[in-house]
Amino acid sequence: MSDCGDVQKAFVDTHNKEAQKEIKDKKITGVSITEKAAERIKHFCQVDGKDAKQYGLKVSVVSDGCSGKSYTMDLAPIEGAKKNGDKLFTRDGATLIVDKLSYMFVIGSELDYKETLLASGFELVNPNIKGACSCGSSFSV
Repeated sequence: MSDCGDVQKAFVDTHNKEAQKEIKDKKITGVSITEKAAERIKHFCQVDGKDAKQYGLKVSVVSDGCSGKSYTMDLAPIEGAKKNGDKLFTRDGATLIVDKLSYMFVIGSELDYKETLLASGFELVNPNIKGACSCGSSFSV
């Protein structure tokens, strides 16, 4: 598997209704991070030569795609995120930064990292998604 140095888009798994329901039932008030996602955030920081104590994975929801919204992801400095008022979530030394304007779209979500034969990348299991395009790259809330 490649190490996917260009982390820009996430899987939008809208077909996994069971996982969405499970997350809703947990009543998560922020955004949780799986152990695998935390490992990969630290890995991508290391590959980019960035300290995981100073950088995190930043998630933003942007207007894009045929269903209206999609995710962008990139490594960003934690200090800048704090100054911007972005939301910060941590697990095992890894930080997830959620853009302050995007937080309302992802509250209650879980960030995971999936590896399949066809693709690998971050997956945000979002219980707020109401619909998505057939290719799975955009969604509506």
